[in-house]
Amino acid sequence: MGTRQRPTERSLAQQAFALRDRHSAGCIRLRHDALRWSSELTPSALSRSYTIELLYRLGEHPKVRLLKPVIDGRLGESLPHVFRDGTLCLYKEGEWSSSMLLADTVVPWTAEWLLFYELWIPGGEWYGGGEWPPARELGGPG
Repeated sequence: MGTRQRPTERSLAQQAFALRDRHSAGCIRLRHDALRWSSELTPSALSRSYTIELLYRLGEHPKVRLLKPVIDGRLGESLPHVFRDGTLCLYKEGEWSSSMLLADTVVPWTAEWLLFYELWIPGGEWYGGGEWPPARELGGPG
């Protein structure tokens, strides 16, 4: 019986190439210890465009921040699934690992989050599931 190998962590260069391949309009800044990617996302044909920034440091969870437009909560409610540092809560603990490509996971999850936000504004129901507030540290996975 063979042993299962643990999936290997993707390098920052691999992450950058995948982002460039799937989202060529985005801007990538790559350093030896971190990748910063910004791009416009339009979650649906009826949605407005959003500018987001993804920061990923090896050994840490990726963090996504909405740069523009500035979005607000509903009257008397704060934005759901957003950490105190302004980063989006996109997935539960254990749903993302460094063996996964950001372009195939975190970027589509961000587009979904934006769509769920647009649906939440008129009716107040968050269709994205998850747990909020999360049972973990600030800025971790959401």
